[in-house]
Amino acid sequence: MGEETEVPVNTEVLDETWRVRISTSGGEVLGAGILLAADAVLTCAHVIPTSPGDHIGPTGAVVPSAEVRVELVGVPGARAVPARVADGCWVPELADSRGDVALLTLAEPQDARHAAPLHRVAPTRGRSVWMCGFPSTRELKDGVWFRATLAGPSGPRGEWVQMFPVTPEETVRPGFSGAAVTDAETHRVLGMVVSRYDDRSSAALAGQRLHLSYMIPIETVVRHLPEIDRYVSGERGNSLPSVPQGAARDREFARWLARWFAAAEDTRRLEAIVIKKGEAVRAATLSRAVTLADREPPADATAPAGPAPPRHRPEPEEPDDLLPPVGSVDLALDVSGETVAQVAGRVADRLGLSPAGDGGSAVGLLGGTGAVPLTIVAEGVDYAADPLALVEFGDLLARRGARLLLVFRNPESQSLELALRMADPGKDDTAARLDRVRDRIDHIARRERTAHDRAALIAPVRPVPQRAAALRLDLTALRRHPEPDGARFLADLGAFERTVEAELLRVEEAIGLAETQIARRNELRGRLEAFFALLAARSLEEERAAAPLYRAAHNLLHQAPCELAEAERAVQRFAETVRHHTHRPRGDGPA
Repeated sequence: MGEETEVPVNTEVLDETWRVRISTSGGEVLGAGILLAADAVLTCAHVIPTSPGDHIGPTGAVVPSAEVRVELVGVPGARAVPARVADGCWVPELADSRGDVALLTLAEPQDARHAAPLHRVAPTRGRSVWMCGFPSTRELKDGVWFRATLAGPSGPRGEWVQMFPVTPEETVRPGFSGAAVTDAETHRVLGMVVSRYDDRSSAALAGQRLHLSYMIPIETVVRHLPEIDRYVSGERGNSLPSVPQGAARDREFARWLARWFAAAEDTRRLEAIVIKKGEAVRAATLSRAVTLADREPPADATAPAGPAPPRHRPEPEEPDDLLPPVGSVDLALDVSGETVAQVAGRVADRLGLSPAGDGGSAVGLLGGTGAVPLTIVAEGVDYAADPLALVEFGDLLARRGARLLLVFRNPESQSLELALRMADPGKDDTAARLDRVRDRIDHIARRERTAHDRAALIAPVRPVPQRAAALRLDLTALRRHPEPDGARFLADLGAFERTVEAELLRVEEAIGLAETQIARRNELRGRLEAFFALLAARSLEEERAAAPLYRAAHNLLHQAPCELAEAERAVQRFAETVRHHTHRPRGDGPA
């Protein structure tokens, strides 16, 4: 591999400089590829031709030794350079149709600034994408752009994601395999074109042809080629601890989890379960199910001991009723000690959303998005920073299309009781809906007090308007409606429910922003003390000279409200003085 290992950021739009055309030495177009680093190109294994002289790889499949030519078509003046399959980076289409990925090493390194920004993101339905391939038509030799929307998991065990072309003419065709699939909104590469399917047989019965296209998500590519992990940004979808294959499991629980992950018709959108401390078998069963449902499981979680690399082994044999579809869990995390804002940040990242600047908020992003089509497993809910607030937030996500499995450790916890009521609301008549709105307004009142307390610690953080009292008055007026079962009343009730949900999101957003500022204040406190420790090793005279700057910064950081910008400047002044006295170049010392 080349020396460039950092994930590059490429801001080109539709001039994607990572686009690679792969050809034979004679100029025949074989397919497409994605530049990952100065000397690394990702493509589909079937793009590279095989020959009788090729050697046999670990899977027993032929590994091509032929040299191909790659060319950065998005870079003016770039010329074709030789490339070969990198050692150990050939995963052909396996017997069960998985795989079909390869990594090429270039004979002549390219400018790494042209490399692709690969990103882990849940391939959610309806996401708009584009791709550029190289049909054999001479007029289109420099590439043609196609648009599509992601449809959902398909192919072998759900490894692929089906794409609906915007028009039938934009169905991928020969020359597109290996092309980058780019998110139209963020311009990050989410996957790689793997295949097309133009069904003439079954569709002929209906007098039409089906035009289908598929991609391999980046996380699935990493599953087969762990070598590319260093080029991928974004957190892994599964952060729960893995368990080794063969660990004891509760088979009935595993069967229920497989059905819930597969979104069987009789499963609910929000579920609350208990795995008590000490229930190791149930905990291992959950972790194992999440691992099997993850597109990118830990390398040691799907394979027994043996000489072959994990990606070359077949998937673990599991009974069908215990095997959840690959990709059926988008996010799995331990929320112990986590705030609503921190959990919202993980959800937003899986959706490919990023807060704008320091003033951005993941809660605000999720409140503004139309849908949250993710399947989420949250473990340790009753040990979160505010369990009741997290359950309420989970219910809001469920109302926006998410499926949530909330896992509790204490069967007596108040947050579990709330989650069970939300998971099984029972009768959904007018009185029950009004009672749920009342409970949510009470929760808003509690969170408004929390927001007020957080805002009092930092400046400038605007105090949150206290609106719970006004909402209670509106609810009282709604209860006195003259026609409580009429169409007008039901419309007003639905609108009021949405208003209350929006208000809760507004309060959570304010808390999240304040907590971000508080975390920055605490970081500055630590930095101040670290530099003070450096000064302690100097002479008494030097310590006395810097002491007023230390006291000024210390006082600013420990007053309430803390003027954060002023305190940050004071810490910087003290740090520069310490660097001067310790004869350290600027930039040394604590970060």
